[in-house]
Amino acid sequence: MRRRNRGFAALAFALAVTLAGCTSAGATRPRSGSGATLSQEQLERANSDNLYDAIMKLRPEWLTSRGPTSVTDATPTAVDIYMNGSMLGKADYLRQVRLLDVTEVKYWDAGAASARFGMGHPRGVIEITRK
Repeated sequence: MRRRNRGFAALAFALAVTLAGCTSAGATRPRSGSGATLSQEQLERANSDNLYDAIMKLRPEWLTSRGPTSVTDATPTAVDIYMNGSMLGKADYLRQVRLLDVTEVKYWDAGAASARFGMGHPRGVIEITRK
């Protein structure tokens, strides 16, 4: 009986170690903390014509789609764009923004975007601060 308990304990321990390793090595995703801000200097070094191209060079993960959010709605989700507290649209709007007009760009993940801008941002928000 004691031998069976040791085997079970060893199996349980191995399973716990495996699960801990899987959860700590989760998929990388854009953060809303450090590394989620692009300054004017960083944007200028990107040597791009518009904000979309600069973000694609510096933080392409901000613009990648996660695919559909629902089984019934096959439309892929895209990041929302805000400037000065107003929603401007989706990522395509960034092609219209000149780098000369921007002082800072921040990425807010879905949780932080919901807290700051309200619900309905499953892919997060890119917030633009203009001069």
